[in-house]
Order: sequence, then structure tokens, then C-alpha cells
Amino acid sequence: GHSMAVYTVRWSHFNESVFLSCSADWTIKMWDHERQQPLFSFDLDNQVGDVAWAPWSSTTFAACTADGKVHVYDLNENPHEPLCEQKV
Repeated sequence: GHSMAVYTVRWSHFNESVFLSCSADWTIKMWDHERQQPLFSFDLDNQVGDVAWAPWSSTTFAACTADGKVHVYDLNENPHEPLCEQKV
């Protein structure tokens, strides 16, 4: 799991066994509740305060970090890097 405090957990709108978690350990992790290890882990180089699924896509989500950035991911486009990062 995470090595520091978990700030948010959000269940997928499209798959009832999948959820995201974000943490002070700088990571977002995607989980299947039937598995012990995360399906994916993303290191954002800063504390991740919140994460949310896109309502229109099962593979798209966004997260905000303590440095004031929003990071948008689409696993169909690139499962390793965000599509974009924007300072807000």
C-alpha cells in the first residue's frame, strides 16, 4: 500500500471492484479490491491531496498535488505518464 497518510479513495464509476487512492507519499495507486498489490502506481513527485475519476471514461482520472498542479491521466493513451499537467 502507501507508506504515508492516504488522503482520498475513489471507486470507479464503471467497475465496482476498482478504486484509486492518493497519498502524502507522492503516489496515486489503482487497486482491484480482490488483489493485494496495486494494478498501477504513479509517482507525482509531491503530496497528492485528491484524485477523481472522469465521469465519462473508465480510464481517465485527475489528481491535484501540493505544488498547485493538476495531473490528468488516460490509461488508454499512456499508462505511464500524464496526458497533461497544469499549474492552477
